[in-house]
Amino acid sequence: MKRVVNALVLMLIVGLAASFVACGDSDSADTDTEPVVAEPTQVMVEEISATAVPASKFGGTLRVVSQASISSLDPAWGGAYVITAVSSHIYETLFGWDANIQDKPIMVDTWNTSDDGLTWSFTLREDRKFHDGTTVTADDVRSTFQRWLQSWYSIAGLMREFEDENSFVVTGDYSFDIVLNEPTGAVIMSLAKPYGSPRIMPSRIDDGVDSTEQIEAEWVGSGAYKFLSWAQGDRVTLERNDDYSSRDGEASLYTGEQVAFIDKLVWLEIPDEETKIAGLETGEWDVVDGAGLDFYDRVNANPDLNVPTYKPGHRSNLLIPNNPPFGEGGSKARMALQTGLDIANVMASLGPKELWTLCPAVFYCGTRWETDAGAAEFYNLNDKVKARELLAESGYDGETLILLNPTDYSTITPTGLVVKQEMEEMGFNVDMPALDWATIVTRFGNTESFALATSWDVHWNSTSPLEHEAIGASAAIFPPAIPKLHDLRKQFAQASSEEEKLRIVEEMQIEFFRNAPAVYEGVFYSLFPATSELKNFEVKAFPHYANTWLERR
Repeated sequence: MKRVVNALVLMLIVGLAASFVACGDSDSADTDTEPVVAEPTQVMVEEISATAVPASKFGGTLRVVSQASISSLDPAWGGAYVITAVSSHIYETLFGWDANIQDKPIMVDTWNTSDDGLTWSFTLREDRKFHDGTTVTADDVRSTFQRWLQSWYSIAGLMREFEDENSFVVTGDYSFDIVLNEPTGAVIMSLAKPYGSPRIMPSRIDDGVDSTEQIEAEWVGSGAYKFLSWAQGDRVTLERNDDYSSRDGEASLYTGEQVAFIDKLVWLEIPDEETKIAGLETGEWDVVDGAGLDFYDRVNANPDLNVPTYKPGHRSNLLIPNNPPFGEGGSKARMALQTGLDIANVMASLGPKELWTLCPAVFYCGTRWETDAGAAEFYNLNDKVKARELLAESGYDGETLILLNPTDYSTITPTGLVVKQEMEEMGFNVDMPALDWATIVTRFGNTESFALATSWDVHWNSTSPLEHEAIGASAAIFPPAIPKLHDLRKQFAQASSEEEKLRIVEEMQIEFFRNAPAVYEGVFYSLFPATSELKNFEVKAFPHYANTWLERR
């Protein structure tokens, strides 16, 4: 049985490093960006194999404190990081990333493309079983793919440029084609992202369900862990899928051999930041996902903890729905906000300076597509006088604007307090209701109810012009659509030379600043402090607990 609720949810963390994948029935792939590097502190990552690890490594319960409150376990509906952090252990993708951020097959056995690049043919592994015991077939992929293709994910929006609802053709029990109207090298990339790619569920659950409707009663995938229970507002519990059939090959991030050593994974909702850290120190739980940056010195000095940090990091930002005064036709108000914001002041609210930096590059600093085009003219101006002039020109009449800022998110909550003050100095009238993250996520379905939302995106999901959410949004709902940015993105997807791509990237960045479909702040480095008893734990996109184990029971 399933119940659906109408909602349209924003993507919280967005777009990855673009991969133009060489296709065939092998595991080789080429990437379009430099690999993302997670820089661990006090962490030794071991190469593991199920045959190399003794039976004593199996067992135990891993208790993870969620970054914020959890609103759903439906990955096609909910773009919040906390949804993906849990659901990625339940559902599998067709392809995935290895430790070098290369696209490799997971559920797919073989694949190839036609000479004209329009037809992509895939064959599934025949050993895939859902948690309800049924076999994964091409028809299950069809229903998930069609629901995903209509979703607000940027990568889905990109593929809609090359496909339609009839593009997916089932050719056998375990085989299917994806037929394009124009060639693109983004097909495998779109199926491999750990965030934003279709996560396969049985067709009996999601067939015909719109992506704006939330599946609320059944969470059935084919992953190494399966759903056990959910006490909403308290905890989500998954248990090992004893019938899981792992892919052969060396374990490498989400690909190769995936072993569920740990009996149960539990995500706890603990809203108070001090309580999160105190409980980690006393052993009440084992991992704090995205700890507050102010706790860095404290957890890093604890010999019983390992503290992976994530670099090049996450970027704080302001997300803008498509309604007045900031929506389509509201570029003056958006520019006022961008012009007047003191970004250093916003970022200082998060914690120590060594854990954040200013970065004007739309596609992140230190990456292949870093450029300073437009930065001097538009980024971190902190010009309140000019902001007030632009606001006067915008036609804003002083109405109260709702700023959504969660009360329970350590790497978002502090920024909203500063942004509200900064906006009021520019002449905006701002109200910031006290809401937790799970409630805010559900509010994203009603964009007329608010004017701005504090958020962040992440390096591995925004370094590609193809997948960047504020550029790729095509529903013109969240954020405001900028047609020229959409056109430039398609040009980038079809560009053949490095020089041409860089020229397009520079033009895209300038166009982004000129229109401010989102207001970008600085970059910070998330913390994932964990008990030293958790082995083989690293963070390259978001925490993944297959192939990790506990020394204790």
